[in-house]
Amino acid sequence: MASPPAAPVSSASQSEMVRRSDRRRLAFNVTLACFGVAVAFLIGEIVVRLAGLAPASFYTYDAHLGWAMQPGAGGWQEQEGRAYLQVNRDGFRGPDYLRQKPVDTLRIAVLGDSVTEAQQVPYEDTFCVIIQRQLTAQCPLKAQIGGQTQRTFKHVEVMNFGCDGYGTAQELITLRRRVWSYSPDVVVLALFTGNDIRNNSVALEGDKCRPFFEYRNGNLVLGGPFEGSWSFRLHCMLRFESRHSQLLNVLGSARSVLSKRIRAALDGKTATKARRAGPPGPELGLNDLVYRPPFTPVWHDAWRVTDGEVKMMNREVKEHGARFLVVTMTNGIQVDPNTRLRASYMKYIGVENLFYPDDHIRELGEHDGFAVLNLARPLQSYADERHVYLHGFTNTHFGAGHWNTEGHRVAGELIASKVFALVGVAPEAAAPAAASGATLTNANTFLAINSPATRCPSVFQCPAPKWVVVNPCRYT
Repeated sequence: MASPPAAPVSSASQSEMVRRSDRRRLAFNVTLACFGVAVAFLIGEIVVRLAGLAPASFYTYDAHLGWAMQPGAGGWQEQEGRAYLQVNRDGFRGPDYLRQKPVDTLRIAVLGDSVTEAQQVPYEDTFCVIIQRQLTAQCPLKAQIGGQTQRTFKHVEVMNFGCDGYGTAQELITLRRRVWSYSPDVVVLALFTGNDIRNNSVALEGDKCRPFFEYRNGNLVLGGPFEGSWSFRLHCMLRFESRHSQLLNVLGSARSVLSKRIRAALDGKTATKARRAGPPGPELGLNDLVYRPPFTPVWHDAWRVTDGEVKMMNREVKEHGARFLVVTMTNGIQVDPNTRLRASYMKYIGVENLFYPDDHIRELGEHDGFAVLNLARPLQSYADERHVYLHGFTNTHFGAGHWNTEGHRVAGELIASKVFALVGVAPEAAAPAAASGATLTNANTFLAINSPATRCPSVFQCPAPKWVVVNPCRYT
């Protein structure tokens, strides 16, 4: 007996079957495409790693600081200056140190940002090493730290806790979480006025993957999205974890280089010529408004928070029985030997001098009882007298960016002299001297030179001595 004929399939059912087939085909194609991209990415990652094409990565995510240097990381930095950067086992630049400080060692901890980290120059040329070299040359040192009796130090260690991009909040947290375990005798805060004030403001700072302090009910407390939002912290963590991909690092570097070349082509001149001949303007990453007293609520708050963080650091250092010194570092325009450029820039931003942030911190120190060393004025005089750039490199441009080796040397000698006076060195001891025979005294105002034949009241009233190493690129 014949089977009954199948029921006809409705047009609606046929359409549904076609849609299901299309969805399966689309899902298969998407899966295949994703698999292909993943395989291509994996192959690219392997090739980049084997060929050693990726730039070195020195930083990692940190749940308390936002980021920190990666312990054990090492590699060449060649974008600005050229130096091999080696991070020690504890996550900062320099040799490995014992946690327990030897009793005959004067230990100095330096907190700061990229100016202190100084990846643009070899480690032995950084101002931290210059300080250590200057003070070691005077050992044994008879000094008094805090309320302690006078002690004799046979060795000096200057520890560089600087990290690229840090603001004062991160430096204060670094002091609490990392520095005190090394029991320093002196804590130096290297305050870079060019962007530290902005870094300390949750309203002004663009990169919010960092802790901020803010005032609540008159108290300075941690706040901001990094402190108050777990989802934002996750975003920050993923941003740094992506840097483990060497392929992404290569692509990011290529994009950065391409962008710079496109901008240079559009300008029709090099960055140096544009800086010398063109109208003055802000240096990339720095703030013009830092040279003026705050006149907006946001800048008032930024300075208030900065002052509060510095005062908090001063109190904590004193509580630990150590000495505290704030050093205001220099911005390129402050010490540019091109006096016409400086004058044009001051006119452009409407100020009579470029020392407001330095004077502000000095007055804060006088009010709250901590030592301050302003470097801008003596380094400006030094640059003017010798027509030498203290900022910049041949592979960037002179007059901007970070200190070169000459900038580090002069600043390091000045800071060493200030530390020498700060720790109460016995009167019969001589001031720290450079290997060439230069002696630095009264570092807040001038450099004094001891010469075999004459003694000048100020280095700026004397011919350039033979020991000065002039930067190869001079302003003329």
